[in-house]
Amino acid sequence: MSEEENTPPSQRTIAVIDDDLGVRAALCNLLDSAGYRHCSFDCGEDFLTSTCLPVAACAIVDLNLPGMNGFELAEQLRLLRPDLPVLFISAQAAALQRQRATDMGLALLAKPVDADTLLVLLTATLLYGPP
Repeated sequence: MSEEENTPPSQRTIAVIDDDLGVRAALCNLLDSAGYRHCSFDCGEDFLTSTCLPVAACAIVDLNLPGMNGFELAEQLRLLRPDLPVLFISAQAAALQRQRATDMGLALLAKPVDADTLLVLLTATLLYGPP
């Protein structure tokens, strides 16, 4: 069992990948207030080459990223870190995107994300695995 697995869920490292600085800052502030550690990135490519990738306990990923989109990032993460849960967020959570997330077995929350909903989903994901 890794050191990260022995860490209480609320103290694990959460990766936030969103190209909107305001959203990233708000999510990081929320994670701080809930006792989580975090790392943040404005694109998927930066997360994939970061030192955060091996230690992240979960990734909160915007679907509409520049370059590699959120779905493509999730597919790469399945190859590199199949154990890493991913939670999608999007301002444009249309039926097609919701269906694709569901087909991947991943949750999709619409922006603006309700803080309580995100924290409950994050805690449940860390304790029990993806929804």
